[in-house]
Amino acid sequence: MTGLAALRAALAVETLKLRRSVVARLATGLLLVLVPLGSVGMVALARSPQAVGPAAAKLADYATGDLAATHLAVCAQVLSVAVLAAGGFCVAWSFGRELETGTAGALSGLAVSRGVIALAKCLVALAWIAGCVLLTVGLTLAASAVVSATQGTALAGAWAGARTALVAGLLGGGLALPFAWVATVTRSQLGTVGALVGMVALTQIVVLLGGGTWFPYAAPSLWAGMGGAEAASAVGLPHLFLAAAVGPLAVAAVVLAWRRLTDV
Repeated sequence: MTGLAALRAALAVETLKLRRSVVARLATGLLLVLVPLGSVGMVALARSPQAVGPAAAKLADYATGDLAATHLAVCAQVLSVAVLAAGGFCVAWSFGRELETGTAGALSGLAVSRGVIALAKCLVALAWIAGCVLLTVGLTLAASAVVSATQGTALAGAWAGARTALVAGLLGGGLALPFAWVATVTRSQLGTVGALVGMVALTQIVVLLGGGTWFPYAAPSLWAGMGGAEAASAVGLPHLFLAAAVGPLAVAAVVLAWRRLTDV
């Protein structure tokens, strides 16, 4: 079997696994439903009379400005974190399940090498993440259009926010791939989820200490405006390129780790 044929076969199998995965279905549903509803809902709450006290202070940035643009700004901020969590759970299942249950040993007898299988898993996960990001931003745009139409406001300001949301979401998805390596090393889905939670906590600490711009797991969210306008302006192309480089490096590390698997 040629290398291209082996990759095609592995992609077909991994795509079928993902389609039948309960984890992937739940993560997809949560992204496509909660992010658009949360984006529109938080802006509506920020601009309603019920927004008082601590809630009003937290949502103050969303209380003014172009309605549609604000919807998409919130979408970018939420999506940059949500897609990392969803992608992390997905790769924890995809890479950790077979190693944790011991069924990965059967892969040694296939005509497709374990390295090619790992590459296929990464590519399928990336395709799924990209699809979820595109659909989530599209649904947020559609929901924003409906709300804007009822209030008689234009949708023109949303397009720049949609581009930001797409970039932030794709960067967040790429940052989930290192957890495929964690799942390979630990051979544990639960351990991988624990590492994901730990990374989220570490990101908060790094941001509080002022190092968020150069920390790949913080830069996309800060750039999307989660830390405010001043923090967003501090994030430039070098910081985003550093975050974007994490995904390809993680894929290379995962493929190498699967090639070296022993006692599977």
